Amino acid sequence: MIVGAWIHEGDGISVDRQIPELAKTGMCSIRCYDYAYAQRAASSLKKDGLSLLAGLHVDGPGLVRDWQSQLHLEEIQGYHQLNVKIEAICVGNEIREGGDAPGKKKFTANLSHNLVKLLSSYHLWLEEYGFTTPLTYAMEGIVFDETGHFLDWVWPVIEVCDIVGVNSYPMKNEGWFTFGAFDESRRFLQDHQIRREQLEKYEERLRLLLEQLKQVNRPLILTEAGFPSAVGYHLEGKRLVIPESDYEDYFEAMQEFVQLLLRLDQEYGHLIRGLYFYEWRDNLYHDKIWNVEGSPIHVAFGLCDRFGKAKVDIKKLVSMLG
Repeated sequence: MIVGAWIHEGDGISVDRQIPELAKTGMCSIRCYDYAYAQRAASSLKKDGLSLLAGLHVDGPGLVRDWQSQLHLEEIQGYHQLNVKIEAICVGNEIREGGDAPGKKKFTANLSHNLVKLLSSYHLWLEEYGFTTPLTYAMEGIVFDETGHFLDWVWPVIEVCDIVGVNSYPMKNEGWFTFGAFDESRRFLQDHQIRREQLEKYEERLRLLLEQLKQVNRPLILTEAGFPSAVGYHLEGKRLVIPESDYEDYFEAMQEFVQLLLRLDQEYGHLIRGLYFYEWRDNLYHDKIWNVEGSPIHVAFGLCDRFGKAKVDIKKLVSMLG
């Protein structure tokens, strides 16, 4: 299984400075969401022998209005000129119609229809120039109905993807939004009964996902996966949210999470091709902390703290998966 992570920038530590530290853990890949980031990371990836889950940005409203406005052949060409191993190219991440506010975001039939056109155009370009690079799209929970089955209009997207990408987390909805999410995180980490129940529900969802993909012979990449280490927070000034974490219970929970993934992967014939942890380092400046989504828990998803010090034995987690 490919094991990697997303490495954020934006707080004074460039991606090329962080890649060597990630490589020391045994991870073999990183994820990116846009081509400019990949350009900044390329030299360090080559030096440390890491691969890339590449990304092409797709704007949801723009895709609905005019899908060709989101076609960037110069970027897909650029990726193939970086001389970095590309695991797949992710055409869009969590594309939405209806806005980003909780309860408003939707993956509509219009989005699906035009995303298929976009993916098909990239496939044609790859075939024309003799590349076999897999294409995917990073889905979120809004592509499923209340029973965990794919919405009918999502299937054409699955059919045109070589690998199905899903951003997948064991948290409840309440674990994402408002400052109450820190209480949810604390209960998940420190109340073993609650943790067991949530992981069991997550296993049911993931098992149903794998069952559906097995039927259409599509492998899975967990394009984002993980959960926060926070059990509380405090503010510095009015807006800087500082997570207060429980590393011991976080490591215990993370090992249980990894064991669950490994067990299901073995049960389904290694259908899970890759896992990308979200994320490498705590991000105290994430856009979602104060935007309309209202998700301050985003400060605490790192395998490392904001300074880059590991919260857990990352090498052990990687070796469990490898």
